[in-house]
Amino acid sequence: MKPTEKKQIEAEIERARDGVGDRIDELDAQLRRKLDVGSMAREHAPQLVVGGAVVGFLVGFGVPKVLKRVVQIAVPLAVVAYKVKVSRDAREEVAGGYAEV
Repeated sequence: MKPTEKKQIEAEIERARDGVGDRIDELDAQLRRKLDVGSMAREHAPQLVVGGAVVGFLVGFGVPKVLKRVVQIAVPLAVVAYKVKVSRDAREEVAGGYAEV
């Protein structure tokens, strides 16, 4: 690579980076204003209280047996599905991304 090409590339990289930090800070401020968890919780407090009461009622009156059965069935299925996905992804990587699905 020629020294002039290297300087041009470095100049382009520097130009692309210029101002990125300011834009990230601006985006962060916008997200913090829009996604204020405290205000969202205050707005939806009645629904949260009712939801907690419903969950407490269900747990108190027999859902643990149903929940236990669901966990006994769903967790092993989820583990098997995850393992299949991982092996499929690994097989696709080995094939160079051209494996048929």
